[in-house]
Amino acid sequence: MKHPHPPDRIDVAAGLRRILQDLSAVERWAEGDGAAPPVPYADEEPWEGPEFNVETVSDSGMHTVVDIVPRRCPGSLRTGRERPSEDEVAALRSTVRALLDLADVGSGRAWTTVVLTKRGPRVVSCRLGAGETVYAREPVLGRD
Repeated sequence: MKHPHPPDRIDVAAGLRRILQDLSAVERWAEGDGAAPPVPYADEEPWEGPEFNVETVSDSGMHTVVDIVPRRCPGSLRTGRERPSEDEVAALRSTVRALLDLADVGSGRAWTTVVLTKRGPRVVSCRLGAGETVYAREPVLGRD
């Protein structure tokens, strides 16, 4: 059930952070990394691959991707390019919509940053509306 009134921003950020960690655990479990509970993204190697900002608008629990923009990260292993391929667009849309569903987002705008690694999409961060940006793991200078 979608929330009729937006919760306090601090609660939203804490909830989104937990959801991002849960999503990372589910992704790693689905990859078959073993029977043991997966560790959070923070323990993984650096993410390498194209990075994209995905803007969405949600209304009545339906999430529409309105823009996908490549990110260029100076001094990083990640490189930007003009546009994602059709397969990459499908992966980005699916990942972001799943995140918004898990976060129980009913309406509003969201901006999500996703890296397409060789092992699959990794959500770097997400910002709901005018709230704070929540990271799946803490950014490490010179590493990401």
